[in-house]
Amino acid sequence: MGAISLEEYRQHFSAAAGYLDFARYGPPSDVVAAASAASLETARREFADIDGLKIHESASLGIVAKMTGRPGADSVTFASSTSAAITLVAMALRGGPGGEVLVSPHEFPANVYPWVRAEAFGGPRVRWLECPEGKVTPDVVAKALAKDTVALAVSAVDFRTGYRADLAGLRDVLGDRLLLVDAIQGFGACDMEWSHADAVMAGGQKWLRSSWGTGFISLSSRGETRLGEGLAGWTTVEEPYRYDGELHETVASAQRFSLTNGDLVAASRLHAGLDLLQSVGVATVEANIMARVHEVRDAVRRHGGSVIVDLGDGELSGIVSFRIPGRSPAEVQEHLKSAGLLVTKHDSYVRASAHATTTSDTTAALSAALAGLVAT
Repeated sequence: MGAISLEEYRQHFSAAAGYLDFARYGPPSDVVAAASAASLETARREFADIDGLKIHESASLGIVAKMTGRPGADSVTFASSTSAAITLVAMALRGGPGGEVLVSPHEFPANVYPWVRAEAFGGPRVRWLECPEGKVTPDVVAKALAKDTVALAVSAVDFRTGYRADLAGLRDVLGDRLLLVDAIQGFGACDMEWSHADAVMAGGQKWLRSSWGTGFISLSSRGETRLGEGLAGWTTVEEPYRYDGELHETVASAQRFSLTNGDLVAASRLHAGLDLLQSVGVATVEANIMARVHEVRDAVRRHGGSVIVDLGDGELSGIVSFRIPGRSPAEVQEHLKSAGLLVTKHDSYVRASAHATTTSDTTAALSAALAGLVAT
């Protein structure tokens, strides 16, 4: 697909105008739906062109390689989800005796349990970072580094606060240690320099708007060298389709992080989502998101609410989490839902998240709804 404008991009989506829940799920485009249907139809045929379907997987890996600053598609492999991707990387992390991986306890659980499970299976021990307001900053990491620290596991964007990590700063303080990034809340929405990360792990059901079952692992040369085989399956070896009864050598590329053949219908959705995103550009998507985020923050403050953590402009992402005094998160969510606005409710706050398809009409409707909530 060639270059298109933001308005042309928006025409490919039919999500309701009041949808502000992209950090939970990004409804896919008509292009993604059509690609999925076409692939499934191909797979239904008596003489299905299975090899022909594989072109979507290789094409999507090539796009991810370009977006993450890798030399080629060999540095990327398909994964069914962020959780699966992180688990595969965690099980492959070799820290040696006494090695440790730094993890914030404020991370989303998908970026916590894999490291804990890996430790139980003989991997590096987990050391919890003390992070004021949950921000994993270069200063926090620099103070925590020890001689036996082998890696930092961190989210590019915090699911709770929307804090955008300083990947360049983290790379500087880590030196030659591994920077392992859960990119699910940032990839495709934030124009970040992903090449700083040694492993970028993400699913496509949120900001890539490719629905469930889509995801990837992208490795730097350092990541490819340092990470072992882990849970490598039969598709991770040289000549996997030569069934000769012999054990084959594991490949050196990112392909060694696969367990089996990928879901080719899901791969077609990922390819379509990435292709559409490339046509409009991440920078254009991010610019619209930032404009809407500022409007959401202004609306919350105008009506007596507060964001749960105050962030600077360089720390913002597509997520705004807030509270309204005297109102429970459930009350806020239900009131907004009655006004045609969908947000996520957490235990002590409400989270709104905008995308490229979100217009100022939606944020104006949010402001009016909050005004009505405060008034009652």
